[in-house]
Amino acid sequence: MKKLPLLLTVVSFFLCYMEWGANQSSFLFEAAIQVFSQRNSASDNFSHPLILLPFLGLIVLIYQAFQPSPNRRWVYIGLVLPGILVLFILLSGLLSANVKVIASTLPFLAFAVWAVRGI
Repeated sequence: MKKLPLLLTVVSFFLCYMEWGANQSSFLFEAAIQVFSQRNSASDNFSHPLILLPFLGLIVLIYQAFQPSPNRRWVYIGLVLPGILVLFILLSGLLSANVKVIASTLPFLAFAVWAVRGI
């Protein structure tokens, strides 16, 4: 199995772009930095499924990328967990017809397909 698509999937996850409200936007890496930098409410941040599940999925993908022979089941789990959030972002981009949001999710989806085909 190729390990490069797994690592590129992790990197492309953080490059997903979100927009909401008036003049409010963020990449996922900016949101992750904000979540990890808040010391006083860290347990509240990680108790939300849309934060905890993608984080666990990324840990699984990184771990499997450095295994001599990645386990197919764990790779699928690692792709599905952050994929849920990316698909929500894609859905919001489609519903609002925001090309930037839609385009930012495509690399993650492409690398995920590449990773699945490489198993």
